[in-house]
Amino acid sequence: MIAMDRTTMASNLKPLAREGLVTVEPSAVDRRARIVTITPEGASRMKAAVPLWREAQEQFEERFGVDEAARLRAALEVVLATGFTPWAE
Repeated sequence: MIAMDRTTMASNLKPLAREGLVTVEPSAVDRRARIVTITPEGASRMKAAVPLWREAQEQFEERFGVDEAARLRAALEVVLATGFTPWAE
């Protein structure tokens, strides 16, 4: 799960769209909404990135501790489950 406001999301998507990794189109149902779709190039890059992400997670757990990392992730899930939305508009 990811939590961020609309403005941050739009800012983060712009460089991905410029590089052709995603497309951002208005919704046919609600012109205020946007539909984001990953492109084949974006999917290819993500596929290449996943093993690197997993390696980074493993290194984090080695240094921080597997149990501590699990507790941290669980605590973050609890925070998100409270419905706390500091970014809500």
